[in-house]
Amino acid sequence: MRYNFCTLFDSNYASRGLSLYRSLEKHCGNDFLLTVLCMDNEVRHALAALNLSKVRLWNVEDIGDAELLAIREVRPRREFCWTCPGPLILSLLNEAGEGSVVTYLDADLMFFSDIKPIYDELGDKDILIHGHNFAPRYASYAQSSGVFNVGLISVRHSTQGMACLIRWRAQNMEKCELDPENGYCGDQKYLDEWPSLYSGLVILKHPGGGVAPWNVEAHGVREQGGRVMIDGCPLVFYHFHALRIVLAANWGQWFAIPSIGYNFDATVRRLIYRPYVGALRKAARELKQQGLSAPILAIPIRSLISFFRRGQLVIG
Repeated sequence: MRYNFCTLFDSNYASRGLSLYRSLEKHCGNDFLLTVLCMDNEVRHALAALNLSKVRLWNVEDIGDAELLAIREVRPRREFCWTCPGPLILSLLNEAGEGSVVTYLDADLMFFSDIKPIYDELGDKDILIHGHNFAPRYASYAQSSGVFNVGLISVRHSTQGMACLIRWRAQNMEKCELDPENGYCGDQKYLDEWPSLYSGLVILKHPGGGVAPWNVEAHGVREQGGRVMIDGCPLVFYHFHALRIVLAANWGQWFAIPSIGYNFDATVRRLIYRPYVGALRKAARELKQQGLSAPILAIPIRSLISFFRRGQLVIG
């Protein structure tokens, strides 16, 4: 099976996007295409220079959506990025034709094992989404962030799949902003109603899919045979939400805060976060050779020391 993926990011997220691509290379081999929607010229130029064999570079104009282009002129960058996944998936499905499947990926995901179990769950259905699956202490977050996460969405070119995307696109064109008091979380909370609307929808059950800062503490995480295991199953992908690189040392190591607002035990930091920080460092080195430098978050030294003392600083 040839996987058809898409993602979007700007130059600030370029090292994350490149790390995502490298993880797909490792776990999908040659059987995939990743369409990257470049949100600025700098990231497009750097990726073009890298000449990645399984990447296709698109600008927003390539989506072929005049309304989207008009909204770009009036929407803040963050909100515009949230508006794009629906139109992007729609355009790619129209290109690929009936029966095809396109999977949208947030740029700050990384794959740790074969993605096939996700497609096995999709089967011949039309839509696959995954829940936030909040750990008990974060359960209240569902009210503002929604039940489901937009990090990975698979949609088939079918009657239900296309109807879902057309509706989602229209909703995001109308309103796509962070306004939790009125029930909006970018493009995300719209997904809450999908299970009641689409009989061809699947909610991912695999414990190794959709692992993230808000739920990892509810899982058993260990290493087995060189693989990261989640509740006895291989970790498929992790969502590195809100990770911040805070120091890039001259001797090559990077220091990162895994995710501001969450705490992680030593096993999670070692098995999940440390490899990712190392992957970001390698990706940043590739991009720097093409003239694109990774941004470093400047934080007060007192805060840096506090994270270090609490063990919440990852070196990779």
